Amino acid sequence: MKKILKWAGISFLVLILILAALPFLFKGKIVKMIKEQANENLNAKINFGDFDLTLLSSFPDFKLSVDSVSVVNIAPFQGDTLFSVNNLSVTVNLMSVISGNQYKINSIYLQKPRIFAKVLKDGTANWSISKPTVSNTSQTNSSPSKFNMKLNKLQIEDGTIIYDDASLGFKMVIDGFNHKLSGDFTKDNFLLKTNSTIAQLTTIYGGIAYLNKVKAAADADIDVNMPDFKFTFKNDDIRLNDLELGCDGYFAMPKTDMDMDLVFSAKQSEFKNFLSLIPAIYSKDFASIKTSGKLALSGYVKGIYNDKKMPAFGAKINIDNAMFQYPSLPKAVTNIGVDVVIDNKTGIPDNTVIDVNKFHIEMAGNPVDMTMHVQTPVSDPDINGKISGKLDLSTVKEVIPLDKKDNLSGIITANVSLKGKMSAIQKQHYDQFSASGSFGVINMNYQTSSLPYIIQLNKMTLDFSPKYVALSAFDSKIGRSDIQADGKIENFMEYIFKKQVLKGEFNVRSSLLDLNQFMTPADSSVANNSKKADTTSLSVIAVPENVDFTMTATIEKMIYQNLTMSKLSGALVVNNQQIKMNNLKMSTLGGDMNVNGTYNTKNIKKPIVDFDLTITDFDISQTFQAFNTVQKLAPIGKYCTGKFSTSMNFTSTLQANMHPDLNSLTGGGKLSTKQVVVEGFEPINKLADALKDAKLKHLQMNNLNISFKFTNGRVYIDPFDYKVGDISGKIAGSNGFDQTIDYGMDIQMPRSELGGQANALVNNLVTQAANKGAKVNVGDKINLTVKFGGTVTKPTIKLDTKNAMNDAVDNLKQEAQQALDKAKAEAEAKAKAAADSLKNLALKQAQASADQAKKAAQDAVDKAKQQAEQQAKDAADKAKKDAEKKIKNMLGGH
Repeated sequence: MKKILKWAGISFLVLILILAALPFLFKGKIVKMIKEQANENLNAKINFGDFDLTLLSSFPDFKLSVDSVSVVNIAPFQGDTLFSVNNLSVTVNLMSVISGNQYKINSIYLQKPRIFAKVLKDGTANWSISKPTVSNTSQTNSSPSKFNMKLNKLQIEDGTIIYDDASLGFKMVIDGFNHKLSGDFTKDNFLLKTNSTIAQLTTIYGGIAYLNKVKAAADADIDVNMPDFKFTFKNDDIRLNDLELGCDGYFAMPKTDMDMDLVFSAKQSEFKNFLSLIPAIYSKDFASIKTSGKLALSGYVKGIYNDKKMPAFGAKINIDNAMFQYPSLPKAVTNIGVDVVIDNKTGIPDNTVIDVNKFHIEMAGNPVDMTMHVQTPVSDPDINGKISGKLDLSTVKEVIPLDKKDNLSGIITANVSLKGKMSAIQKQHYDQFSASGSFGVINMNYQTSSLPYIIQLNKMTLDFSPKYVALSAFDSKIGRSDIQADGKIENFMEYIFKKQVLKGEFNVRSSLLDLNQFMTPADSSVANNSKKADTTSLSVIAVPENVDFTMTATIEKMIYQNLTMSKLSGALVVNNQQIKMNNLKMSTLGGDMNVNGTYNTKNIKKPIVDFDLTITDFDISQTFQAFNTVQKLAPIGKYCTGKFSTSMNFTSTLQANMHPDLNSLTGGGKLSTKQVVVEGFEPINKLADALKDAKLKHLQMNNLNISFKFTNGRVYIDPFDYKVGDISGKIAGSNGFDQTIDYGMDIQMPRSELGGQANALVNNLVTQAANKGAKVNVGDKINLTVKFGGTVTKPTIKLDTKNAMNDAVDNLKQEAQQALDKAKAEAEAKAKAAADSLKNLALKQAQASADQAKKAAQDAVDKAKQQAEQQAKDAADKAKKDAEKKIKNMLGGH
């Protein structure tokens, strides 16, 4: 017996060890399988946190627990989180994991899941993340799935589901979603049991909230036919606040089409249950309210739904002779009568008919009536409707509980009639469409403890005509602010029924517009703190895409945060999801500003601003205090006094709080100032200390002209000239939005101003030269180069005296050259005198020699002449004698 117990104990221990070890053996296999399946099949980024795999607590199943699971979309939904969950727990059949053939999932638990389903206008859905299947013609049979869903239990705890469909103009938000589901999905036919609760359900269609934060619950036992993928409902229970509805019929999706035949109806017939859907009524002591009257509510959906077809649908609501009254209030809302029918028997949207046969209500004796008939709403809306009534707002507190400090008064009147087809307006056949009447508000005052100001609407009048709605009068005062306006709205019928662009032109005037009053108390405290200005918790304001408004504004004084603007005028054009500012002028910060530019929200996640600014004579200190962006761009502004003017342009994306994303900021311009004083700026203080010149700690620069640009998180300054007293030079460099600095400064200053190391080195050169007998004059001006680095508050400085030394060496060279030139000149003078003396002597000697040579030559000439004359005479005498002798011979011969 002891041996049996011993071996039994050992076996049990071994079994426990095996159960404890198996998760570690198979954990990697399961994790690998999940990652492989996700990466192979999904076009999305899958992230998850810690894994926990156990077998002991869930035997004979593995229990896999994963924290922080998320599925993040890629383009065109870049950055959207399609799905996330704090914890996902799954139980998987042990033997299916060991065999590796079919993974059988028995239960799923999701803690705080969040699903964000989004559809773009073109119908693209963000949940279409499955990778396309690559067909293989050589394989006719696809491999079987490794998943076999034998789901005994699905539980969702505190989930959030958001469905936003831009193609339909529909949005649904589900908060606090709890759900339990069970059923054997391995069978062809089984019973699916579900239980769901929703803390807040909101549905919005066409900008109207039909359900607003309604509590909802549903209990349903659904017959499931898996081969036909058909779900049959049997009088299942749906609750919306206090309204309980029953649902019968089926929903099937045998292939790609959705086939449905569903009917619903109210299970109660009391008006009070329907009244619970009105938020303002339901939240005010609803349990004690007195009501009477009957309710009938029903509807249906029947037919096929696919990309080209819709099912037939309809709904009816009838309220007869109803009333409600709060016990603590003297008057009631009485004679409530509603008869509304919406019907579409074919599923073709244009065949929808809406009939508001009756809508009547009397609030403390103030009647309101409305009738409306609409047909062919898609192709050519045909409308016949009328609304009329008069409401004394001071009687509201007699029928609906208000807070003690709340007060409401004024008169609202309405008498508007519409009749005709939309095509008549589109063709400008205004005689074929009747639109007449007016809507007005007179002497309305509203005061509530939730607002720090009183709202007064002295007068508002809207006059209706087929062509437009004229805002003939608007005069209001909100707190300290007053607003007057007039204008007109065009295309209003096309906007309502055809979703076309709503056009308008308005003139807006105000003597004071204090925007700080419209901030929350927390924001106001920030706005009043100049050190933290420009940091209020704003959010991106989306500009509608189907609005085209032109507003001309004239505002005498406007206050925003710690800015006071006066004489504001210009035009604002709102269209195509952007606001254009045209020649918007204002006076502020001691000067004037002109703004042209756009605020663009086509990408609501990254709005873009693109502005051209012309600023004249802004006060530097006030500007720095007013804008934290300026504090990043020009940190030196904190230490400057004076005025500046600039013309600049910039573009930037905006963050969620409407502040510029500085890393995306690009632009540039030119800045000028007639006079600026810089004092207390640490980099300049360090320079003054290095040069031993305290006067530099108080810099006054005049007539500066600076060109700049900003990109990649830095501001770049082109070289510009400056002059401070007898000091002059150039400055250039950059500073980062992270407050780092990188600047160079060339300085030309009197040597008398120079102190410190640089002057000592120059003096040393002079002394060395003097000791060698050289008289050196360094000169009155010294050239220095300064390099600034580090940050604005912790700068580094490098003083480069190379230029000053070069100046000293140049001066020594100049002195030597001057001495050489003097000696050379003296030598040349002596040489010239000697040469002149020799020249004179040579000239005298040459002259004497010339005279002698001249006399000798003359004597020679005279002698030669005499000899020639004598020879000629002798020749003539001889010739004469010879001739005479011949004559004698001739004569003597005869």
